[in-house]
Amino acid sequence: MNLFLQYQETGTRPMRDIPFYIYDLKVTEPGPHVPIHWHEELEIILPSVPGCLEIDGNRFPFQEGDIMFVNPYELHATRIHRPGQVCHMLLRSDCFQFLHDTAFFSTGRKLTEGELSFPTLITAHDPANRALLPPILQMTAMKPPSDEAMAFHLASLFFSILSTLFAQNRLLPSAPDQHALCIRYVKQSIRYMYLHLDEKLSVPLLADTAGLSEGYYTRLFKKYTHTSPARFLSDLKLETACACLASGLTVTEAAQKVGIDNISHFIRLFKQKYGITLKTYQHSYCFNNNPPQN
Repeated sequence: MNLFLQYQETGTRPMRDIPFYIYDLKVTEPGPHVPIHWHEELEIILPSVPGCLEIDGNRFPFQEGDIMFVNPYELHATRIHRPGQVCHMLLRSDCFQFLHDTAFFSTGRKLTEGELSFPTLITAHDPANRALLPPILQMTAMKPPSDEAMAFHLASLFFSILSTLFAQNRLLPSAPDQHALCIRYVKQSIRYMYLHLDEKLSVPLLADTAGLSEGYYTRLFKKYTHTSPARFLSDLKLETACACLASGLTVTEAAQKVGIDNISHFIRLFKQKYGITLKTYQHSYCFNNNPPQN
């Protein structure tokens, strides 16, 4: 449930000298795996099941054994076709700044400044996959670096990945400015929803806040998230309300936290999305921390 709330993951992870995080997630049923979100770190995804990665409105089907890269600030989500494991690793590529600053390492600078991007998908049949897989698998087995030796080991694995991508000309020019600008509008709007979730938000208000016409704003939002802003906002409110109920708040308090002052409307929306009543959710899910499936 809380993954939906981490659409922008800044500040949701513990502070570390070397910001490196591993999430080995178990998929129990087909469908949305990680809902739409973005973050400042580079993400490497290693799936053991087939699925689809969505990045900035584009869809990339993947199979077991493929390697995927999600660049910083890219709006992305994953769907899984059958149960299995999916490993997500996040790393701030600028954390090895001492090498980026050297005269010969212009590639690191271009990656940090957004001029170059990692490729989205390296299939299992791609020759580059064989060279990339060993250091990535070593990274999946690592713990967060707690000393210099571990930090240097992580750096060596990261630069082994970079070396392979650079040698095979797999590092790509970043998205055109107009494309990036459109994505930025969507990201800013999502952030505004989250920060003002306890207020009475509407699509006209969100469009006005973005400085766009309502029609263009709706088309733009749907292009990059594959859902309407109204549906996204409703889902976000209900996801947040579930978290509030699980933390011990009453139905009225949870509704107030997400800007819903009509309790009957809140109960109806909840039943429509999850197929159960709020009372059933409180008794069946809040106590075992097992969120309902929509």
